[in-house]
Amino acid sequence: MNDLRLSIRQTFAFIGMDSEPARLQIHSQPGDLQIEQPPAVMEFQSSKSELSADSSQAWHALGKGPNLEWSSSIYSQMKSVFLQNLAQQVEEGKRMANITISRSAFADLAQDALFRPNPVNYQVATPGYDNVRMSYTPGSVDTRMESTPVQINFTPRPVEFNPQLANLDIYLRQKNSINIEVTQYDLYK
Repeated sequence: MNDLRLSIRQTFAFIGMDSEPARLQIHSQPGDLQIEQPPAVMEFQSSKSELSADSSQAWHALGKGPNLEWSSSIYSQMKSVFLQNLAQQVEEGKRMANITISRSAFADLAQDALFRPNPVNYQVATPGYDNVRMSYTPGSVDTRMESTPVQINFTPRPVEFNPQLANLDIYLRQKNSINIEVTQYDLYK
């Protein structure tokens, strides 16, 4: 027995997509940077230091000072030296006049005169460690400084962009279809 049979065949549609991602190329060159530092202005002014040494007292103590001062010092002592010598001569005259003493007054006076110290002080100043007078006046230093600012010059360079847009391609890879057929169907086959 032949019966009819209904056959339905269906195919589905397929969509195809091809895509390329977007790309961005960025190229940046460094900018020009110029830094200048002018030297600072510096001015120095100084006054001289003064060192003075007065060695006149040391030369006087050594007996090498000016002759006029040395002579004046000795001359100023003469009045007291004269009075001392006068008193001594009076004393010696009394000793020579005293005949009651058994010793020889002339021999004693000669011996005393031999070892008697000189009454004139020929040294105008006394030798010492502090005979040289020193004085020091330090000088001064005036400093003037002017700082100069740093000069910075920067020239930027533009950034280069090279974009590539994305590409999306959508297409129909397979069409959909329905196939309906009526065929004979043999049950006993």
